[in-house]
Amino acid sequence: MKALETFCRAIDRLSEITASIAIYLVVALTAVLGYEVVARYLFNSPTKWSFDLSYMLGGTYFLLGEAFTLKNGRQVRIDIFYNRFRPRVRAIIDSVFYLIFFLPLWLGIIIYLVPYVHFSFQMQERSMQGYWQPLIYPFKAVMLAGVCLLFLQGAAELVRRLHVAIKGE
Repeated sequence: MKALETFCRAIDRLSEITASIAIYLVVALTAVLGYEVVARYLFNSPTKWSFDLSYMLGGTYFLLGEAFTLKNGRQVRIDIFYNRFRPRVRAIIDSVFYLIFFLPLWLGIIIYLVPYVHFSFQMQERSMQGYWQPLIYPFKAVMLAGVCLLFLQGAAELVRRLHVAIKGE
């Protein structure tokens, strides 16, 4: 049990660290979009790079914040009946859903993303969204990292829920 507690605390800390870094991306995203608005509407000189940079910054913020959101229980949940159950029943329900839906889904996505990201690095892929064509493979690596962090946080949450389901605490 001590090893599982250490695992859960380490994953929680990793989620907190990545979220505290991702928070600063909002400032960068705001600056990029603000610059684009001023350049476009005041000086009639739109940028080539703002679209690509804004979806990469926004996506990175979202992906690196997923695990922290799960850790703090801020994900979308339908609580009509769930809140009426005792903590042990909720833990059993959560454990079943983590085992049947959450972990297999995200593990499948990780298995798919690894060769996808590897290939992107090999070919030094560029974005085809705009005509600036920035490098896209670092963003794809962030996608994989974010999904891995979410999977690990889900595993830590499963361990916690199983503990409550078994011990009733």
